[in-house]
Amino acid sequence: MTETTSSPRTRSRRFGKRTRGVTICVAAILLSGILHGYLDGRWVDKPNLQRIGAQLAELPSKCGDWELADEGELDERAAEMLQCHGSLVREYWNPASGQRVNVAVLFGPRGPIAVHVPEICYSSRGTEPAGPTTVLTLKTDDQLDQLWRVEFQREGSEEPHLEVCYGWSDGGRWQAAKYPRVWLTDQLYKVQVAGPPGTDGQPSPVQDFLKSFLPALNHQISQNT
Repeated sequence: MTETTSSPRTRSRRFGKRTRGVTICVAAILLSGILHGYLDGRWVDKPNLQRIGAQLAELPSKCGDWELADEGELDERAAEMLQCHGSLVREYWNPASGQRVNVAVLFGPRGPIAVHVPEICYSSRGTEPAGPTTVLTLKTDDQLDQLWRVEFQREGSEEPHLEVCYGWSDGGRWQAAKYPRVWLTDQLYKVQVAGPPGTDGQPSPVQDFLKSFLPALNHQISQNT
């Protein structure tokens, strides 16, 4: 019986292939970790970003016909999940009409801020979209801002009871973006406003509020860019 042994050159080729394979795997793991950390804002100047985020509290308590009614905070679970550097959670009301809207402005790492949308969040609370998500265009100051708009209805109901508008900004105009997670920016702002939908041909409280609120928000953000 003859024993076959590989030549030194063959063994060297096999070793080289294994080494390249291991190197590629290690590089892929490292690159994945770096990319994930970049998207989640793990390696950023957090004290400076937290200072910028804290300035959201300077937004005015009165915007057009709308006045501040209540102010809150993100709940602990949401704050941990979104990793916000700053946030604003308020309720405004219009004394003339009695209408109320809830607004949240978030500032934080692109990854967490980009992926949470109301179609998912509200659908877990016994509601469902009452129709397709559409784009709302608003002219504010010298720019055109665009937000996603969606109405929700309670399960078993045929009439919407809630309108939500939301979008993202990297410091410029607001956009109804499909994939903000891939934007070439480290940090994102997100605005979300919820309130009753317009009825009987009356203007939507949410859209009426946004016409007054977005200029103030845009001005505040411009101070930090």
